[in-house]
Amino acid sequence: MWHRRFICLWAGQTLANLGDVFYIVAFISVIYAATGSVMHTAFIPVVIVASQSVSSLLAPLVFQRLSLTGMLVLSQGLKTILLAAASLAVSSGVGEIWLLFGLGAAIAFMDGWANPARNAMVPQLVGREDLMRANGLLATSDQTVHFAGWAAGGLLVSWLGAGIVLWGTVGAYVVATIAMTGIAPASEKPREEQGARAATDWLTGWKTIRDVPVLRLLVAIDIVIGLSGGVWIAAIMLPFVLDVLGQGEEWWGYINAGYMLGAIAGGTLLLMYAERMRRHLFRWIICGTIGVGFFTFCFGSSTNALVALLFSFALGPFLEMVHVSKQTLLQQETEESALPYVMSAKGTIDLLVFGASALVMGAIAEWQGVRAVYYVSAGLLLIAFLFALRLRKKQTEHTSGVSVN
Repeated sequence: MWHRRFICLWAGQTLANLGDVFYIVAFISVIYAATGSVMHTAFIPVVIVASQSVSSLLAPLVFQRLSLTGMLVLSQGLKTILLAAASLAVSSGVGEIWLLFGLGAAIAFMDGWANPARNAMVPQLVGREDLMRANGLLATSDQTVHFAGWAAGGLLVSWLGAGIVLWGTVGAYVVATIAMTGIAPASEKPREEQGARAATDWLTGWKTIRDVPVLRLLVAIDIVIGLSGGVWIAAIMLPFVLDVLGQGEEWWGYINAGYMLGAIAGGTLLLMYAERMRRHLFRWIICGTIGVGFFTFCFGSSTNALVALLFSFALGPFLEMVHVSKQTLLQQETEESALPYVMSAKGTIDLLVFGASALVMGAIAEWQGVRAVYYVSAGLLLIAFLFALRLRKKQTEHTSGVSVN
């Protein structure tokens, strides 16, 4: 696994993800300082998610024209230019707030290309026996960056100022772009990719998910888990901490940090036991789904802040187990030529489901109380568990030679 191409992908994407966190923190600081409006500040993640959704939907059009490496280089290069423009606007003090929103949306749009390209590139860079470990490493790096990045970004912005942090992030983006150029495909790969792209269309990913039973069930599990995930947004977590646990806002941060540390610990365990786990992906998807549902129910039933913190930490390893196992299985069950399109379609579904979940869970919290949404989430995870059992049965039938529809 540890060869130049994979190291360039891992290091470049990790640096780019850290830069993403830093520029969002800086944008939040600048926009809040200029407007004094919480609503304007809260609108930043809405713009980013919406832009990524549109980009993921349109990514197949780019896949038909560029190699995966080309997409990663182009995406990161354009992000660097856009962020440099934003940094210049902030440093000069002449930037309009809506200009920052527009540049932020454009940067997020580039991420909608990069994410499916990265995930589709992994099976080309590592052998099947190392796929679980590679996905675990990338997932752990993502969680570590988000955990450390938000804290470090806030400190740097308060210490150095948003303008300097943005220019530093531009430098990080430049290094990440250079790293992306190091993921050069094998000499024969461009010809293979060109032939594969000629046989595909914009709906290839959606059709593949529809036609392959294992992929269809994996996406169904993703949808149900995604719908259950809205309980962890700030709009629900904060009232739970204040009203149910009876604690101050700082405990919201503690609980978030507890989950992130649990996810990092889970990713570390995945790296240690990847060889053993990759032989039983279906089993770990089932076990992980049970664990997530159980600890979600326990968290929602908590009345003591410290106990809730422990349950939040315990959620991390199980969510990582489910995520990495599903990602590895999806990569294994999809033909290489169709994988970028499947990842793009799945990314679009994930973003739309997240938005729907936030709205639905918010409405339930308003109607039945904030504790009720955690019980609803646990119930949805029980449905995901049933889908996981069906997934294992479907694969057992397939490997036994039994015809399945």
